[in-house]
Amino acid sequence: MSKSTLKPDILILGGGIAGLWLINRLNAAGYQCLLLESHTLGGDQTLASQGIIHGGLKYALGGSLSSESESIAEMPDRWRAAMAGNDPVDLRDLSVLSDTQHMWSSGSVASRMTNFFASKMLRGRIEKLSRANYPSALADKAFKGNVYSLDDLVINTESLIATLAAPVRHRLLAFDPQHDTLTWNDAGLACATVNGLRIEPAMTVLAAGNGNPALLEQAHKAHLLEQEDSQLRPLKMVLVKHDLGHRLYAHCVGTSNKPVLTVTTHDCPDGKVVWYLGGDLAEQGVQRTDAEQLAAGQAELKKRFPWLDFSQAQLATLDVVRAEPKQQTLVKPDSAYARRDQNLIISWPTKLTLAPDLGDRVMALVEEHGLQPGEPMMLPAELKQAPMGVPYWHRCF
Repeated sequence: MSKSTLKPDILILGGGIAGLWLINRLNAAGYQCLLLESHTLGGDQTLASQGIIHGGLKYALGGSLSSESESIAEMPDRWRAAMAGNDPVDLRDLSVLSDTQHMWSSGSVASRMTNFFASKMLRGRIEKLSRANYPSALADKAFKGNVYSLDDLVINTESLIATLAAPVRHRLLAFDPQHDTLTWNDAGLACATVNGLRIEPAMTVLAAGNGNPALLEQAHKAHLLEQEDSQLRPLKMVLVKHDLGHRLYAHCVGTSNKPVLTVTTHDCPDGKVVWYLGGDLAEQGVQRTDAEQLAAGQAELKKRFPWLDFSQAQLATLDVVRAEPKQQTLVKPDSAYARRDQNLIISWPTKLTLAPDLGDRVMALVEEHGLQPGEPMMLPAELKQAPMGVPYWHRCF
């Protein structure tokens, strides 16, 4: 086995959307990068997300546009530019599940929202649909309410991971926590030893999502990023596998300033589809057992879609933990997050949709540090590639 030392410009820890977006962005700028992943690419938060690329419109439910919605308003256009090949990160091979999302409401809620959605503030971003254009799941004559179209995308997260991995596949390396090691000094990560090979990066980016807290703990011991900490925001999602044929990508509006229910649709290998249920159902679900959450999901389906027969559907739950920079009172961060200390950067996209924003922020920190792209590297054969992740709904039923 070769005992040579690799000296990449940047080593990225974590192979979810953050790490994969960053290695593509930095690679396009000429930097020699490697990425280490201790499990599977995209297998934690990214493949458990609903794939919604939104511009903050769902945060307008309270009747006003918040700073959060303003900060991410340009994100759908940024993703579309990447999908057209007009961005440093090339997403031309990305599969899109839906070019738009829908929002539906009924009763007094429908009346209250109609005037706001028609305001100049949102004109062109939200359109009220005629009944003839309702998605099939809401087209039944028993549905009494309004449906709106939002200029948000829903992407196939498995395709996203594959598309981001393809150009840099040989640089996405498996890290075995049982045998491989990280060594720190007062400037950052001194080296990583992977399958006996020493890797000495000029800079390191922590982009490991739920793995960032443990990495931060190690950095703190080296007196790095001592003011940075993380918070975890759990969800208990519900999956509904059925063969009713309806594909729905929509938010159900309730009386609060967040969706009661968010539905996306995903394909199973056997030809059936899964409705993946998030929103308030998933947020409140963390206080329930799995059995209680399954019952709550069934009750929500019956309440929202009484004209659909889910009696033959299979249901499952999935616990998801979103990792974010720590905020006062655990509020949601309103943008992507990146901070540098010496040769070490901590990063979180905070939401899938904000990956381009994260790329901008990390690139600015790298350039601010004065790091210049180095010479191309030849990678030895003993470095193993990190395996690709598989969506939960491919294996949970």
